[in-house]
Amino acid sequence: MLLKTWMVAVLAALPAVSAAAQVADESGPALEVGVARFYRSAGRQTVVDGFCRVPFTLLDPLSRGPTGTASYRVTVSVRDSANLELVAQTWTRSVRARLLSAARGSTVEHFTFAATPGAYSIDVAVRDSATGRTARRRLVMTTYPDAPAASDLLLATALRPVSGADSVPRSGELRKGSVLVEAADRPLLTPRAAQLGYYLEWYAQAPETAAVSIRIARATGEPVVTTAPQQVSFGAGGGASRGMVDLVGLPPGDYTFEVVVQSRDTVVARQAPFRMGGLETALAAEAVDAADKFAAMTEAQLDTLYAPLVYLMASDEVGIYGSLTLDGKRGYLRWFWAKRDPTAGTPRNEAQEDFYTRIGEANRRFREGGVADIPGWRTDRGRIFIKYGPPQDVLQRPQAGSTAPYEVWKYTRGRLSKYVFLDQTQFGNYALIWTDDRRESSRPNWQALLGPEAVQDVERF
Repeated sequence: MLLKTWMVAVLAALPAVSAAAQVADESGPALEVGVARFYRSAGRQTVVDGFCRVPFTLLDPLSRGPTGTASYRVTVSVRDSANLELVAQTWTRSVRARLLSAARGSTVEHFTFAATPGAYSIDVAVRDSATGRTARRRLVMTTYPDAPAASDLLLATALRPVSGADSVPRSGELRKGSVLVEAADRPLLTPRAAQLGYYLEWYAQAPETAAVSIRIARATGEPVVTTAPQQVSFGAGGGASRGMVDLVGLPPGDYTFEVVVQSRDTVVARQAPFRMGGLETALAAEAVDAADKFAAMTEAQLDTLYAPLVYLMASDEVGIYGSLTLDGKRGYLRWFWAKRDPTAGTPRNEAQEDFYTRIGEANRRFREGGVADIPGWRTDRGRIFIKYGPPQDVLQRPQAGSTAPYEVWKYTRGRLSKYVFLDQTQFGNYALIWTDDRRESSRPNWQALLGPEAVQDVERF
């Protein structure tokens, strides 16, 4: 169940795990490791989402300059009480070298596994590729023996609902039911990014309504903010509660985020820590947010980002990507966008951001249904929109007498061009049939397809 966003006026994750204990790192800069546990009745399993915060002080650059990088290898091992290894995972990440100087800079690695009731140890090692220096951290935890009243509390810097065309988690996101969560261990907020969200599962056996409230307290336990309870309905088997809190004006320091759920006969509180930085940390945090977004992506996600680049590619960039390894594909995308970065050396790549924003908008506005189910970026209207942006003038004729529906797009700023799209199927599948843009092709019989009245309409527009 989605709670409305709380707007809180104030003066002005390692997710909490009661059954887990940190063990000091064996060498190198300190890693932070924490988990959030979620119960699944099938097989009495606990799904564990683990997080490891890697401080940039652990890393040295492999190369320098605007495109310089640092890299590290993460190894995760999970063992049960009999020392039987349940999970063994290893992966490599890279970050831009210029981010290493960010004050309190770090990045978060995520891992997940499912386990039956018992005690487990999680060992995480991070090895810097440049120096071979290794930092280690162990966490000891127990899984749920039976269904608890509620899961652990998962804090997030962003939440967004799953939609039909946008259901794949982005870098840094986890999917939890019908929501995508940008989870963080002990989130660091700044005056420029002061919203904090949460996700909590409630395991009710029968339908019920519970009162959910939020309490923000200093590390000393002194309450700072308490929200009024909101009534949330849960179905049989329980459900999820989530929400966002705006903490603009919260003074710098360490805090605890607590969610309290009160049902007819049960009161449960779950806590997790977070930090609020001052103005001096805002720019550093923004630089960390701009770290390599390709590093944590799966191959399918990388392929999804690569496919629309056909609209931008030069001849020497074609035919390379498909033969590359997973790391090679990441490297290709970094190289491709570094060449097009209008502000090289800054955290943002405005060209990359604008392009993928247009992809998202094209998918939302121009997706074509039917058997093909073509995403918006692959349609003719989507292609023109992505390459040239929104037109300055649009003529829409959804009902055009004997003529099939058509649209005319006109660009009047910078480049003067006109595009005519016709929906011959009358199912919303518009195809480009004529344009005065020499970079696009027109159909020789476009006038016959439109009919004389529609042709005059296009010419007058």
